[in-house]
Amino acid sequence: MAQRSLDHIEQYFEKEDLNEMVQHVRSQRKNNNRKAFMARIKLYINDDDYNTTELTGYINDAIDSGRVATPMALQILFSTIANSGEWASQEIIQDDFYKELKQYCNLFKALVGSDKLQIEFINKIQEFCYDNINFLKTFQKIIYMLYNGNVLEEEAIISWYKQHHSSKGQLQFLSQMEKMVHWLENAEEEDSEDDEE
Repeated sequence: MAQRSLDHIEQYFEKEDLNEMVQHVRSQRKNNNRKAFMARIKLYINDDDYNTTELTGYINDAIDSGRVATPMALQILFSTIANSGEWASQEIIQDDFYKELKQYCNLFKALVGSDKLQIEFINKIQEFCYDNINFLKTFQKIIYMLYNGNVLEEEAIISWYKQHHSSKGQLQFLSQMEKMVHWLENAEEEDSEDDEE
């Protein structure tokens, strides 16, 4: 009896030089991994007694083993948190959402080590807010909270604002962020002036 795993099928298609089928199998595997990851994250988030260490370990293992890329893990974690509470169906997002999100700042911080990942994370949040109309006006508050939680750094936020933002809802989100970015730029200038003295 032949093994019917995706690995076996992929190897067969590679051997037969059927590259389109190889890509299809890889795409199918990626989709299956994403769905399994999302289901497991939902279990953790919806469990009132979830263990942060266990959740962090699961996410890191999934990233390290290549089952999910870091930007996708960030997107799934954020969207699962955003969709998990009563606020997800409300027209105006209540403070409970921000309190819930704040609990995950250390986990987000551990995942977004570089400016590039921080910018990708901001774009994932932007796209989520754009796709979920009740979150449209929350973008700036979310970014500010993640900045205060040391998840996002000034340079990443400013870079996102100036050139690396998504085109989805661009005007809406840039407008929301204008005052914060101006404040961040002024804070950077004051810091550099203090360093010179």
